[in-house]
Amino acid sequence: MKTQRFHHVIDFLFAAALFGVFLVSSVMVIAVGAGAYRNITEKSQEDYTLRTSLSYVNEKLRQADSNGALSVGTVGDNTALMLTQDYDGESYTTYIYEYNGSLYELFTKSDAPADPDFGTPLLTLSDFGIERAADALYRVSITTEDGMTSSLLLHPFSTNAAFDSAETDSRSAGSESSGVSESEVEP
Repeated sequence: MKTQRFHHVIDFLFAAALFGVFLVSSVMVIAVGAGAYRNITEKSQEDYTLRTSLSYVNEKLRQADSNGALSVGTVGDNTALMLTQDYDGESYTTYIYEYNGSLYELFTKSDAPADPDFGTPLLTLSDFGIERAADALYRVSITTEDGMTSSLLLHPFSTNAAFDSAETDSRSAGSESSGVSESEVEP
């Protein structure tokens, strides 16, 4: 009887140990999967911020593309992309700038003062820069909160006469978007 009882205890302990190993393995797989999911989601959000912000700036340029409409200025102490357009005989300016950790847009009459507090926040990012890279060629740089940087070279169509056709074609090769000639991502 003792032998039979001993076998039952061993059988029970073996089953309990097997169940414990299965339980620990399951928890570890779930933990690894959750970590991988979190990393993929964070990376996706970073990519979304970079791509959306650069696409947004490019599309705003395309909408406002007319001779002399694009310039670089400031809103408060922040460097801004300025897009000037005329509506019903009035001149309006759209300012795109970084303020308080977000990309902002401000649409106002050209002769009105531009206050950064009155803009509309669009996306969260840590830095937005624009500089004139060459005659009628601008470099827009965006840095996410996690330090990923991407830049875009913009060349308005309205100023194509400033370049000969061979240079313009080589700059926009492989790009169907107006004004996009180069995009680079730095980790």
